[in-house]
Amino acid sequence: MLTRMTDEKELLLLSSKPTHMSRKYFRNISIIAIASLLCLAVVQSVWVFRMYNDSVDDFKRRVESAIYKSIYKAFRMDAIPGLADAMYIKIDLDDFSLYFEPNLMELDALQPYYAEVLYHDDGDSRVVMTKGERPDLNNPMTTVVPIDDDGFYSLLVCIETPFKVFLGRMWGLIASSVAIIFLLAGVLIYLVRTMFRQKTLEEMRRDFTHNITHELKTPISVAVTATDALRNFSADADPDRRSRYLEIVETQLTQLSTMVEHILSVSVEGREYKYNPAVVYLQEVINGLIQGAGMNTGKKPVFNIECPSDINVMADEFHIKNLLATVIDNAVKYSADPVVGIRVFNKVNEVTIEIEDNGCGIAKEHLGHIFDKFYRVPTGDVQMVRGYGLGLYYAKQVVELHKGTISIRSRVGKGTTVTIKLPGNEQ
Repeated sequence: MLTRMTDEKELLLLSSKPTHMSRKYFRNISIIAIASLLCLAVVQSVWVFRMYNDSVDDFKRRVESAIYKSIYKAFRMDAIPGLADAMYIKIDLDDFSLYFEPNLMELDALQPYYAEVLYHDDGDSRVVMTKGERPDLNNPMTTVVPIDDDGFYSLLVCIETPFKVFLGRMWGLIASSVAIIFLLAGVLIYLVRTMFRQKTLEEMRRDFTHNITHELKTPISVAVTATDALRNFSADADPDRRSRYLEIVETQLTQLSTMVEHILSVSVEGREYKYNPAVVYLQEVINGLIQGAGMNTGKKPVFNIECPSDINVMADEFHIKNLLATVIDNAVKYSADPVVGIRVFNKVNEVTIEIEDNGCGIAKEHLGHIFDKFYRVPTGDVQMVRGYGLGLYYAKQVVELHKGTISIRSRVGKGTTVTIKLPGNEQ
């Protein structure tokens, strides 16, 4: 007994350690993946923003170049830029526009604009000449350039900034950047989901191994104990005792064989179930199943059954019995004081079976996986109710074999309702 307890403790320690490491590993991988995606999005955004600003700055330089060229040609006709000052200044914005617009066109910067000449005297400025309408401009960019060398006159030009043109030229880069970000986001999400699925499968495998170890060791231990009694306690001298011990061994080995056969029948991928359809009366099947319900748990369930005697289905009797036995057994096992309601009724060429219990219920986040193979609702390393995580998987396989559906509604602390719908017997 001490050896058995030591083995179980070692099993718990070995099974819990990888889980702790896996959680930390997957958490770190998720954080790194999200951080990488955010960094990529930031880098792409900064890159696009800088390219946009470069386009705006380049447009501003072209406008300033066109302004300076036009000023020297229209206002300071006798000046040599950088060498000689103008002897006189002739300010006429109409003449300025005759030079300015062709220069803008030459520099590929022609846009609607507004211009005004400012006179500065003792710190005050006043407008002496205008051309164009400032309110008509969208997103104006303002440039101020001195006209004379003494600083009495300056030219203010507001020109419409072609933001849509810049964005139109960059749409390919923006679209490709967004596409790359979404593509990488999708890949990262897929990888993270795959890793978490692998983590879930690993936990399910660990739980299955843990549960099956407990389940298989019990009949083996009982059989070994009975065999040891036969050998060491002179059971041969007492025929009744020997018969009792042999019966215990036979019962436990039969139970062990049944357990192994059940696991193999469900766990093999791609297994095709034998299907021998016959007329099955559900009331008769249910009454037979509830007779032995709860015997292996020590509970005394109360059953409320509503099933007309004439309701029947065309089905494989063996699988239908196992299907209902699995659901009824779960309803009893997961209830402290089991009260199980079973309702069977016909509805539009369809037979509906509802099995409701008052058990502990199932949290919403687990309902989507409840029919997965080997899946059991996580309760840590201690399982209050034994099992393999195969019963509901098998139930779904049987229902689909009969072209029906199975669903579960549940509330934690309130109970669970399993609804099975099978095609009605038309005969």
